[in-house]
Amino acid sequence: MQRTTTPILARPGEWLLLAALLASYPLSAVFAPGWGREGGILENAQVLVLGAGLVAATLAFGRTRPGRTALLALWAAPVWLLLAGRELSWGRVLLPQPGLEATHGLAANGIHWLQHFVRPGAVLLALALLLAAWRFRLDEVVRAGLARRTPWLCFAVALAAALGSTCAEGHMGCSLGLPAGRSVVFEELAELLAYVSLIMIQSAVLRQAPALRHPAAPVSAPAVAPIDTAAARGAD
Repeated sequence: MQRTTTPILARPGEWLLLAALLASYPLSAVFAPGWGREGGILENAQVLVLGAGLVAATLAFGRTRPGRTALLALWAAPVWLLLAGRELSWGRVLLPQPGLEATHGLAANGIHWLQHFVRPGAVLLALALLLAAWRFRLDEVVRAGLARRTPWLCFAVALAAALGSTCAEGHMGCSLGLPAGRSVVFEELAELLAYVSLIMIQSAVLRQAPALRHPAAPVSAPAVAPIDTAAARGAD
């Protein structure tokens, strides 16, 4: 019996995600502006969501190995780390507040020292991930996972949230015209929902992808046995 696919229909959780995105604009006027500050409640929630994405990718790796689906899960894990590092400003949020340098001077100096290596390391890691995706053709795993059911609504929410966050920051010549405090809250809410969308997309791909193996080696032509010309003449 052939399995039917539903490439367009959205699941209830995806509709809830869309509703949360639509509600984020009025909610930005309800939440306190402090929620959107660096190291605030919303940013900490984003780091928790990114950590959940890392854990989900790690569990999927153990569940699907060996094969290229497991490679995709292993590839996704450092992507979540990079996103979490970005939200933590590559460690700057861990610096002590003004006035506490005397009690946390050693920790602050250590973080400042690491700042010189974190950004170049992140760039090298991103380049290595791009090379690995090309080398192992992980795009084939993604296409195979999305062939059964594509979570279009998650993609739409992720794109809309990214655009909303960009406009809230005033980039690309776009502005929402919100007060400064409310704009920051809406930006962080949009980023939070974008990360939730990415987790749902990852879950759909890794759950639905078939057990693809590593790219097969080129198949050589079968060897042809030499013809005994003497025997051929005798047969004639």
